[in-house]
Amino acid sequence: MPVCDGCGAQVDDAHIRQRIERLELATRYRPVHISVLLIDAAPPAHPADYFYRPAASPSDRSSAGREYFDALMSAAGVDAHAQPNEETALAEFQRRGFFLIGAIECALSNPLDAQKVIEHVAPTLLRRVKVSYKPKSIALLSVATQPLVAAFEQADWAARLILHDGKPFGDPARKQHLAKALAPRLTPEAPRTTVLES
Repeated sequence: MPVCDGCGAQVDDAHIRQRIERLELATRYRPVHISVLLIDAAPPAHPADYFYRPAASPSDRSSAGREYFDALMSAAGVDAHAQPNEETALAEFQRRGFFLIGAIECALSNPLDAQKVIEHVAPTLLRRVKVSYKPKSIALLSVATQPLVAAFEQADWAARLILHDGKPFGDPARKQHLAKALAPRLTPEAPRTTVLES
């Protein structure tokens, strides 16, 4: 069985195809210049919940997937419900310079392994961020991404990190804090359309 470049596991052909499909979907919405790079632990296990897979209807995503999509859109100043469809919302997210990646490029069979895997892939991820993404700011979105705080600090990127009390924006209660933290990074051409109260 082949080894996946995204997660380092021995996988079947379907796993490789799914990873390539996710990369192609994300590439469609990658800004030329990334203002804020959002790093979560890994893509969701349910393919329809992948952030960059535009849903034809709201019911295509699970309730958790819908909440996640809406929360990130809102944090970027995009009112997803005011857009004609998710493709338009994603294009606006892109226009504002936001880009979401997973520290691990593949969904994990056991999410409890995320932090250990992220520690392992941190050097490779750091190279990708510095050489390819080159963002102005970086926001960490999951408790499992905690090892990346030290990795970015050791690489002299501490000033670019957007954290909540020195930690990633890990639980749903912190989504409002994420929106507030990202508000100053919205460009004048991309004013906030929604404001979350703390």
